[in-house]
Amino acid sequence: MKTLSRTCSAAGFAALLAFAGMAAANAATVTVPTTGKLLADGAGATVSVSYTCSSGSTVSIFLDAAQTVGGNRVATGTGFSSTADCTGGTDSLDVTFLAAGNFVAFEEGTAAIRVVLISCDTQTCEQVIEAGEVTLAE
Repeated sequence: MKTLSRTCSAAGFAALLAFAGMAAANAATVTVPTTGKLLADGAGATVSVSYTCSSGSTVSIFLDAAQTVGGNRVATGTGFSSTADCTGGTDSLDVTFLAAGNFVAFEEGTAAIRVVLISCDTQTCEQVIEAGEVTLAE
């Protein structure tokens, strides 16, 4: 009975290691962009978001941006990409966000940004969230 128990434990441990290896191999990453280009006098901006995800998966990127302007107002915006196929290497998608809220325009300077990447294969989806600062310029 001990031999059967050890065999089952060893098989379970091997399956766990194999599963952990698969989970790590399918992990997606996203990098917060450091620069962005202002559009239409600050009505929006475009950033290029770099990411990696497993070949055979698809990816979508969503982002939020906020910037203090004029000393006491905050420009905010949200944007999203189209769905793209993952190549297994590093890729990038341009994401445009438009000024929203009380329609305060973005200005040249630093803005806070949160990037959400959703990567899906045929069985599961995963979400990766990163935040940082982006420098907006004309």
